[in-house]
Amino acid sequence: KMKKLLISIAALLLCSFAHSQEADNLGSYAEVKLISRLDLKPSYYFGDSEMGFDFGNSLFYTTFEGSASEHFSWFVCNQWVSSDGIKWPYQNLGRSDEVNWLNYCYADISFGNWTLTLGKDFISTGGFELDNWDWDVYSAVSSPYFDGLSCYQWGAKLSYTIPSETNTFSLQMVSSPYGEHPFSSKLWSYSAQWRAEYDYFATIWSYSAIEREKNRFENVITLGTQFYLGNWTLTFDYFNNVGFYTESDWSIAPGNTYQARVQYAPSEKFDIALHSAYMSADKNGLLPANYKAAAVAQFYPLADSKALRLHATAGYDSLSDSISLMIGAKYEFSFKLW
Repeated sequence: KMKKLLISIAALLLCSFAHSQEADNLGSYAEVKLISRLDLKPSYYFGDSEMGFDFGNSLFYTTFEGSASEHFSWFVCNQWVSSDGIKWPYQNLGRSDEVNWLNYCYADISFGNWTLTLGKDFISTGGFELDNWDWDVYSAVSSPYFDGLSCYQWGAKLSYTIPSETNTFSLQMVSSPYGEHPFSSKLWSYSAQWRAEYDYFATIWSYSAIEREKNRFENVITLGTQFYLGNWTLTFDYFNNVGFYTESDWSIAPGNTYQARVQYAPSEKFDIALHSAYMSADKNGLLPANYKAAAVAQFYPLADSKALRLHATAGYDSLSDSISLMIGAKYEFSFKLW
């Protein structure tokens, strides 16, 4: 029934789009971005009294986005290299239980206050933490839910934005990360999300029912709220889970995750932030309570541009009983095709 409803809505929007060709030349463009990031991250593990080293969230991505009119736009994002190796185009491309080379591949069809998104998109979950692009995430402060979720899935989302553009409500149906293959597994994720943006605060609240087996669902609630106070931004995220069990059967671990961030941005060139996260013990007693705390600094040295970012973090992770320091740089190169 849900699939038939989404197909009917898509047909109606496409008909509306076909009768609105007088605006086709408005907002037409295409742009490619090359995004590279290199991190150097030494760590010290107190329990083993030894040093460790990794490349943090080093990566290379490309994006291709554009629009044919004010009613139709697209976005494609490919992950070519990450800190765990090269993402080959043929590797796990047809799977939904793993993140692969193709992160995003969707089209937006809009008419009036309605937008229909079709293709591979992010599951509508996760508060403000999962609203960040991969290249803006720091492993010193990421949650187990973010780290473990196969978040890019195939399907559709219908969104409605009120006339003041302050609130957007959406319903989404996509393939489930518990299914091996997007459609043949016949497992689905259903999400409802509310986004609000005002002068002094914003929200990203969502509920997701993620199908683990036929007619058996994992229920995920995520509540993200931000407050803006001059140069200060306060962010709070809550998830009703503490990540995933991975030893015997990959599944969501019920519990509570609380995240808080205080960011100070005195200019567009520089900002610093303190992050903290507390994960309660899971409700089955298999995972212990733990926490993370970190400081993050970001600097944009180029005049009139944020293409180059220099960043550094320092953090403590109680689960691994380790401290880490990281320095790195991210650069975005973009060019317009039309």
